[in-house]
Amino acid sequence: MGVRVRRQHLGNLLLLVVSTVIAVGIAEALFRWHTSRTFDRDLPEWAVKLVVVRGAQVFAFKPHVSGEGVGSVDMKRTFPYRTNAHGLRDRDRPAKASGTTRVLVVGDSYTWGYAIAEEESFPQVAERMFAERGRADIEVINGGVPDYNSRQERALLEKLMPIYQPDVVVLAYVVNDAEPTTSMPRSPDEVYRHSRSWFLTELAEQLNRRLFRRRLLPSAKDNFSSVYLDGFEEDSVKWRDSREAIREMRDLAAAAGSSFTVLMMPDFTQPFDDGYGLRKIHDAVARWGRELNIPVFDLLELFRGEDHSAFIVPWDGHPNPEAHRRIAAFLVEKLGEEAGLSPSAP
Repeated sequence: MGVRVRRQHLGNLLLLVVSTVIAVGIAEALFRWHTSRTFDRDLPEWAVKLVVVRGAQVFAFKPHVSGEGVGSVDMKRTFPYRTNAHGLRDRDRPAKASGTTRVLVVGDSYTWGYAIAEEESFPQVAERMFAERGRADIEVINGGVPDYNSRQERALLEKLMPIYQPDVVVLAYVVNDAEPTTSMPRSPDEVYRHSRSWFLTELAEQLNRRLFRRRLLPSAKDNFSSVYLDGFEEDSVKWRDSREAIREMRDLAAAAGSSFTVLMMPDFTQPFDDGYGLRKIHDAVARWGRELNIPVFDLLELFRGEDHSAFIVPWDGHPNPEAHRRIAAFLVEKLGEEAGLSPSAP
C-alpha cells in the first residue's frame, strides 16, 4: 500500500507540474499576443517610424522639419527648432572637405539644446569659438536627440559615423541616460528585452506594486524611474546596458580612427554643492572611463559652488544659454588638450 500511495502522490505531483507548465505557457502566449496587439504605435508628427537597431528601439526627427517645442515646467512657453537632412538640429553640411576636422557630439536634450535657440546649443557655440580663434577648419556637429538614452545614442552613432566621418566623437552623458525613453511608445520587445517570460515578469511587477508595495520579487522589466539612482543599484540591468553602449561607442569610434571622449553632465536642477544628490552616477561613469580607457570629464566640477538657478531655463529646467556657453568653452579647451585641436594653431 505504501508504495502504491507514493506512486500515486508522485503521479499527482507530476500532473500538477505538467499542468502548471502548460498553464504558464498558455498565459505567456496570450500575454505576448495581447501586449503586442495593444502596443500603441502612434508617433508625434515630427518623428519618423520606430526602428530597432541591435536591440535598441530608435526614433528620430524627420529630415527638414520645423516646429515649436514646449517647456517642461510651463507648457505655454515654446521655442523654435528645425532639422537638417539627417534629422539633426544642425545645419546641412556638404561632404567632408580635405583638411577639415570634424567633431561629432552625441547626446540627448542637453546636447540638442532644449528650450533654447539652435545657435545657443553648446556644439554650435563651440564651432563658433573655434572659428573666432582661427580654426574655421574645425566643425562641431550637434548629434543630440531629446529623450535618447545610451543605447539609442549608440545606434545613432553607428548611423552617423559614415555620413559625417568625424575625427573626434564626444558623448555628453546625462544622469538619466540609463533610463528608457518616455516620449515615445515602447514596444513589448523593448520593455521585456531582459525577460525570458513576459508574463511572469509582469506578474512579479504587479505583486510588488499592488501587494508588497516594494520591490520584493525580482523583475527584469525595463521601467522608467524618476529616481535615477535606482538604475545604478548593483543588481540593475540599466547601468549595465548603459556601460555596454558606451563601450560599443568607443569601439565604433576606434574602428573609424576617431578619438572618443565623455563629458559627464550635471543635473542643472540640483544645487552644485554638497547637497547634489546624484554623485553616485558621476562616480560610476568615471569608473567606466577608467575600466574602458576612455577620457571622462565631469562638468559638475566646472559649476561647483555656483548657483545652479543661474544656469537653467526657468520655465523648463534645462541648461540655459550661459550654461551652454560654459560647456562649449570647456569642450574647446579639452579638445585642444586631448585631441590636439588647439584653437591657436595655424
